[in-house]
Amino acid sequence: MIWRPKPEQRVELHYRKEMRAACPHLQKGIVIYSGGRKIVNALVWMDDGRYLVVPRGNLVEVKS
Repeated sequence: MIWRPKPEQRVELHYRKEMRAACPHLQKGIVIYSGGRKIVNALVWMDDGRYLVVPRGNLVEVKS
């Protein structure tokens, strides 16, 4: 779990079992924007070309 993702950081999305059917579980992308301390979401550019706003708690760093 990443609490303060940085722009251009490579991440993978993780969701709990109940949410996996509706959410892009285990898909990878790059953080475009993550706000300050009070903002709990990050803008992620997915590998398939979509932009998603994702809770920071659902991000896991991908080691290159």
